[in-house]
Amino acid sequence: MKRILTPQQMKNAEAASAELGVSLWQLMQNAGEALAGRVCELACSDSADTVKAAVLCGSGNNGGDGFVCARELEETGLDVTIYLIGEPKTELAKKAFALVGGMDIRRTPDRELLSADFIIDCIFGTGFHGELSGELQTLFADIQNSTAALIACDCPSGVNCLTGQAAKGTLFCTETVTFHAAKLGMRLKPASLHCGNLTVCDIRIPDGWLDHLEDRTFISEPAPEYLHSLLPERPEHSHKGTFGRLLLVCGSENYIGAAAIASRAALKSGCGITELAAPKSVITAIAGTAPECVYTPLPCDENGFITADALPILLSHAEKCTACVVGCGLGQTDGTAAVVEGLVKNLEIPLIIDADGINQLAKNIDVLRDKDHDILLTPHIGELARLCGVSAKEAAEQRYALAKELSERFGVTVHAKDSSTMTFSHGACSLTSFGCSALAKGGSGDMLAGLTGSFAAQGVRLSEACLLASYIMGRTAELLCEGSSPAAVTATDIIAELRHSLMIL
Repeated sequence: MKRILTPQQMKNAEAASAELGVSLWQLMQNAGEALAGRVCELACSDSADTVKAAVLCGSGNNGGDGFVCARELEETGLDVTIYLIGEPKTELAKKAFALVGGMDIRRTPDRELLSADFIIDCIFGTGFHGELSGELQTLFADIQNSTAALIACDCPSGVNCLTGQAAKGTLFCTETVTFHAAKLGMRLKPASLHCGNLTVCDIRIPDGWLDHLEDRTFISEPAPEYLHSLLPERPEHSHKGTFGRLLLVCGSENYIGAAAIASRAALKSGCGITELAAPKSVITAIAGTAPECVYTPLPCDENGFITADALPILLSHAEKCTACVVGCGLGQTDGTAAVVEGLVKNLEIPLIIDADGINQLAKNIDVLRDKDHDILLTPHIGELARLCGVSAKEAAEQRYALAKELSERFGVTVHAKDSSTMTFSHGACSLTSFGCSALAKGGSGDMLAGLTGSFAAQGVRLSEACLLASYIMGRTAELLCEGSSPAAVTATDIIAELRHSLMIL
C-alpha cells in the first residue's frame, strides 16, 4: 500500500531531506520540474498550436514551486504568464522568483487569464487552513467557469490537508500534482472531490526520511480488491457453527429499530448464529420479521431499558459466542452504564461498542484500562467529541489527533466515522470513503455495527472487520443509487441488496 502523510509528517520528511543531503532548494526545483512535466504531458493532447498556461503564484513556497514550473514550461515552448497573488515572502520563494526575470509577470488577474488552456494553482500549500478571501473566491469562481484545465500544485488552494475540509470557493481541479506522497486531507471528503485526478511525483527525498518522523503512524487507503479479500470463505462442508455466533446487546422500547437493523445486517452478511439480547418488548416487535435470530429477553426497568441484572445473563451467553456488539438503541441509564462497563471488564471475545455504548463509556472511559480482550469503538464526530471531552467542532477539526491518541492510550481500535472514515489500530491508520448521501440517514450506524459484528464473529480481526463492513455497506449503497435516488434509499434497502452485492463486489 502507498503511504499517505499528514502535513506535519511531510514537513519532517523535507527537514530530513536537508539533513540527508538533498536541500530544500533542490526539492523545490524537483517539485517545480515535476509539475511542469505533468502539465506538458497533458498539453501533448491539446490541439492548439501554442498552449497557453497561466501560473498563479502565492507568496510562500507553493508559489516558489510555481515559479520553477513556469520557467520550465516556457523553456518547453508554452506561452506562459505568471500572475502574482502575493509578493514572494519566504527565502526559497524569493530565490525561485529570481529565475523568472524577463517572463510575463502580472500582479493583477485580467481577462486574458481566463483564456488560458491551463491554469495552474500555486497559491497555498499543504499548510493551508481557514477561509479564502472574498477576492480569491471571486477570482476562483471566474476560473471555474472558464474552459481551462485546472491543475493544483501539491493541493488545491483552500483544501485543509489534515482535516479534509475545503474552504468556500475552493476550485474543483482537473488534476492535482502532489509531491513525495499523497496528503491525508486530500484523500478525505469533501477535499478529495476538489483534487480531481491525483498524481504523486517523486522529488527525490533520500532514503532514511522515515526515521525522522515524529509521528510514525502508517496511513494508507486499502484497495477494494484487498477489502474484498477479507470476506470470510464459505466452504461447502460447513454448518452454522462454522460461521460464528454474534451476541447483539441492542435496543430499548424507544429504539426498537436500531436492534432490528443491526440484527438483519448480521443475518444478511453470513453470520452463522445471530443472538439478540434485548427487552422482551423489543424482541416481540421484531421477531416476526427476523425469525432466524436467537432471542434472549433481558430484565428491564419501567421505561423499557435493560438493567444491571442483565449483565450475568449476557456474560453467560457470551461464553458460546465469538463476538459481541453493544450499544445500538441501548439508551442511557444507570443500568445500561453498568452493562457496558461489565462487558468491557469481563468479556473474553471481541467487543464492538457503538452508539449509546460509546455515550455511556464516555462517562467513565478509564474502564477501558480493565479490558482483557479486543475492543472496537465506532464513534461519529459527536460521539468522538464526547469520548475526548471536546466540542463537536474541535472533534471535526482534530479528528486525526484525537482518534489516534484514543487508540494508543487504551490499546483499542477506533473507527472514527464520517463521509470519509479513519480507522486507527496498532500504530496504523486506514482511510475508507465508500458510500454516498444515501447513508446520511438514521440506521446507517446500526447497519455498520451489525455488519462489523458479523464479520468479527466469523473470525475477521476487528481492525479489518470494520473496514470490510464500511466497504460492503458503502459500495452496496452506491450500486443501489445507480438506479435510485439516494434520498429514497434506506438501511433496510441496503441490507436487502446484500444478497446481490456480496456476489459482485
